[in-house]
Amino acid sequence: MSNRETGLELSERSRNLLSPYGEYEIGIEDGYDVNVGEIVTDFREADTADVGIVGIPFDTACVAGARGSRYGPNGVREKLTHGTCYNPELDIDISEGLDIVDFGDVKVTHTDVLETHDRVETVLTDLSKKGIFPVSVGGDHSLSYPTVKALMNATDGQVGVINVDAHHDVRHSHGDELSSGTPFRRLLEDESGQLNHENFVELGLSGWHNSQYYVNWLVENGSEIITAREIHRSGVDPAVERALDAATDGTEAVFLSVDIDVLDSGTAPGTCAPSPGGLLNYQLLELVYQLGRHPLVKGADLMEVAPPLDTNDITSMIGAAVLTQFLGARKAIQG
Repeated sequence: MSNRETGLELSERSRNLLSPYGEYEIGIEDGYDVNVGEIVTDFREADTADVGIVGIPFDTACVAGARGSRYGPNGVREKLTHGTCYNPELDIDISEGLDIVDFGDVKVTHTDVLETHDRVETVLTDLSKKGIFPVSVGGDHSLSYPTVKALMNATDGQVGVINVDAHHDVRHSHGDELSSGTPFRRLLEDESGQLNHENFVELGLSGWHNSQYYVNWLVENGSEIITAREIHRSGVDPAVERALDAATDGTEAVFLSVDIDVLDSGTAPGTCAPSPGGLLNYQLLELVYQLGRHPLVKGADLMEVAPPLDTNDITSMIGAAVLTQFLGARKAIQG
């Protein structure tokens, strides 16, 4: 959805909660190649926006693994400039016709999970209500509660959610704490009632790190579960069809959440909970493209990229590729 008529008049509180990101550093300029960093505008200088990039440098709710995803927003941005605006596989060029604005980082408070969630929800609700497609980059996965809640606030009706993740993240708590393992239970039990189990999809569950208790709870309540093994054996296309059938059934909008740990640990070591046997790069990128170009998908996030835990920046690189794939999907919708 374009924001060309509504402009970028954010609320005063939202502006006060945003810290601008520094200029994207372009390496070698080439008159025949447009770098992704060249097409991203600082929100303070933008008049219109189709897609808004928002960083959330917060990992306090990562209580069951090594922290480091607070550095994810900058790590992904730095690698974003390694990409060009054209993808020959998709035959899509994002250098024109798509207004991409970087809204900087939400000013988080590292000692207060709920206050940080409230700030994120405020900013993203503002963007969504203005017709801007937000792509949030975290940060730990607890942040998907406010990123999805913002879309709910901006939607008059039911919302579907597709969680692309090695883990279910529907725990009651982690030692009586809100954590990166609790966001989707909070959403399913939210007082708004806007997310039904039948519209919630777990896509990519893998390995020996999920509880049968929580999987049974999801199945008994009608949520859709598609494991990584199913995708390895049957391919991406059937998984996309099942996910969209569930998430779009009777809903007005769909949110797509990607936890980078859905990838195999050899591909993405820079995350707090690496997943042996997870998805391959191609599978994730194809999922993001196919899901992201559906017209009901109106918000997305990318979580758990942790540069301090990375090897040769490869997880930040794939995170940047995922973010660019979101952009390509939005351009595909506009034609």
